[in-house]
Amino acid sequence: MITMGIRQTSGLFVDPIRHDTGLGIASISLALAIGQFVWGAVQPVFGAIADREGSQRMLAVGAALMVAGLVATPFMSSQWGLIVSMGVLTAAGAGAGSFSILIGATAHRLAPQQRSFAAGLINAGGSLGQFVFAPLVQAMIALT
Repeated sequence: MITMGIRQTSGLFVDPIRHDTGLGIASISLALAIGQFVWGAVQPVFGAIADREGSQRMLAVGAALMVAGLVATPFMSSQWGLIVSMGVLTAAGAGAGSFSILIGATAHRLAPQQRSFAAGLINAGGSLGQFVFAPLVQAMIALT
């Protein structure tokens, strides 16, 4: 819920970033687009690592990467800085904490007839994250 909530609200920050940095929408969008690619590309890699090292460790790595990217983003004033913070760190963290890792961690603990329901709940949690985070993030942006 949290990783998808954060990941899916990044578009709300385009105008504030544009205003604060003077970067164009295309530069900011490039960082976000790279983030989309990175998010998808790292999931199989982090999934394999989770299989070997454990899902809990991978989720902790994901949280650390996301926090690093989120903390770094306000200090970035260049396109390359945004690519590193939003496009690599935050996106890789979201990939490491994605529902694919959670489904893998959960599936082997459940009976086969419960796995699809559990996967559905985990996926629904991602949508719930968007539903919860979007208005909260929008309200926080309005306060600044």
